[in-house]
Amino acid sequence: MSTYTALAAFDDEPTPSELAAIAAEEPVIAAEVAVVDAECALAMSPDEVTIRRHRRAVVALGVALRTAVETSTNRAATFTAPAYALSSPLTTARRVVIRPATRTA
Repeated sequence: MSTYTALAAFDDEPTPSELAAIAAEEPVIAAEVAVVDAECALAMSPDEVTIRRHRRAVVALGVALRTAVETSTNRAATFTAPAYALSSPLTTARRVVIRPATRTA
C-alpha cells in the first residue's frame, strides 16, 4: 500500500521547458505588479502624476502581453509556453476602476 502526501507532486524538479515558460511569464507578472502598485498610489493620491504613472503601467502591461504572445507563438514548436488571449490584452488592468473622490459642499 502506497501513501500519497500533499507534497508528492512537488518532489520533481522543473523541466527546462517549464523553466522557460516561467521565464517567459516574468515580464508580464512584473507589469501586472506595476499596474497594481500604480492603482494603489492612485487610490491614495489621485493627482496628475499618479494618473500618468498608471497609464504608463497599463501601456507597459499591454506591451508585455503582446510580447509574451509573440514569444509563445514563435516557441510553440519547441516547448509549451504560456498562452495569452489576444482579444483583450489589458483585462488585468481593467479589473479595478479607481475614481478620484469628489467633494460635496
